[in-house]
Amino acid sequence: MVGILARAALGAAAIALSLAGCTGGGSPSGSPSSSATTPTTTTATHSASPTATSTTTTTTTTTTAASGCPAWNDAAAEGGLASIDFNRYAGICVGMDFPTASSASGEDIAGNPSCPWYADIIADNASGFYVSALSPVESPGSQITFFRMAWLNDPATASSYEMPTTAEGITIGSTLAQLQAAYPSATHYAIDDMSRGPRDEWVVLGPNGNEYIFDVTAGLVSEVNWGQLQPTGIQGEYCAL
Repeated sequence: MVGILARAALGAAAIALSLAGCTGGGSPSGSPSSSATTPTTTTATHSASPTATSTTTTTTTTTTAASGCPAWNDAAAEGGLASIDFNRYAGICVGMDFPTASSASGEDIAGNPSCPWYADIIADNASGFYVSALSPVESPGSQITFFRMAWLNDPATASSYEMPTTAEGITIGSTLAQLQAAYPSATHYAIDDMSRGPRDEWVVLGPNGNEYIFDVTAGLVSEVNWGQLQPTGIQGEYCAL
């Protein structure tokens, strides 16, 4: 199954999958939301979890429906099914506990010893590319609440590495213009993150309370979080060692 998850991340390219130390921090909780069908533009101030102040410019339209929790196999990986959807990475889905995620992926999805709520699905330490699953801090591994994709390099260099994408083709290194074209409903939040500094986040509301949250740095997507998150943006370290 290593090849299957590698193709989820890299198409036909092969990488070594290994568990590694934490690369991020805590576990924001999501709240169910849905998008309207009437385009509007508003400016407002919200309180993002837990304490961030965010300014938003909103244009709301309908969003793409999630495709459930498919069995992930060679046919799925090679047949064009997007690796990232609102509720899943490949065949690992929001709501699974870590043992079930391990069975679904054929990999050992286990919490980091220092941060047992945080499990790397893919950890390519040589390149600095990670896909991770997060569960509640108070009940580590009990159920996956969201996923994180990180590239610990300049996002302008991300095109050198074939990364998983959403069904609309958005991934780390995508431009803000591409993000907005793919998701006209995306809402911008300027997050004053006390742990990581100022962050520009673009939130796309999906089905069943799931969201995409795209961090954008210098006009390029620099990090992707998705699953049961805060519809007003997220902040904080996922795993502060």
